[in-house]
Amino acid sequence: MSRETQQGRIPDLLLERYRLGEALPDERGRLERSLEQDAELRLRLEQLERSDAEIRRRYPPEWLAARVGERLPKPRERRRAPWARVLSLPLAIAAAVLVILAPRFLERRPGPAPAAEGGDRIKGLEPALSLHRKTVGGSELLAEGALVRAGELVRIGYRSAGRPYGVILSLDGRGEVTLHLPAAGERAARMRGGDTVLLDRAYELDDAPRWECFYLVTSGAAFDVAPVLEAARRAAAGASASPPRLALPPALEQSVFSLVKGERP
Repeated sequence: MSRETQQGRIPDLLLERYRLGEALPDERGRLERSLEQDAELRLRLEQLERSDAEIRRRYPPEWLAARVGERLPKPRERRRAPWARVLSLPLAIAAAVLVILAPRFLERRPGPAPAAEGGDRIKGLEPALSLHRKTVGGSELLAEGALVRAGELVRIGYRSAGRPYGVILSLDGRGEVTLHLPAAGERAARMRGGDTVLLDRAYELDDAPRWECFYLVTSGAAFDVAPVLEAARRAAAGASASPPRLALPPALEQSVFSLVKGERP
């Protein structure tokens, strides 16, 4: 049993802070001692470095900066998010990679989500997707912009945040559109509330290049699937180096989750 297993798993967030030189002195000392004794921990640190380098290699700085812009708070929220001002510094591109990868460091703690009565929005929450990669030991929560490869199995999850109807689809680098939810039918699926809901079936990634982009489209009222699929096909026709957003009616909200496609090792 490794030292890390005996004392509790060291979070990836702490490893990333150490890698960027942002760990506190006592944290750095403990980590350096652990790294000397734990080969598995050294491997995890190397994997973080390779993942960041691969994203920088495959995607231009402009795309990384655009991803930061999409994830910044809206203007009315900036007063509650002083950290956002940091992203305007000359190191914006480095921050872009950190923002893209940051979700993989957030530890999800179990607990009930606030309920919504009659499909009303849950204040402070937005609909969101989560992607989970199958591993030898179970599953791994993927971050936005994570590196994935053909043949890997991913399972899709969603948080409805009180929106009662939704569609989930994906678009790959070849422009192929795949519908994941609803499993059948011409109308949007009735979504379940509460914490993250996982779809029943895993999805195997093919060898399409560049990226795989997943979309969660939600509404407070029932809607047809066909216009959403048509919007995805139009987006695929005009897509280039980066995953596109869908041109949808104002009544439909979309949440986007993209993965970077790499070659088989």
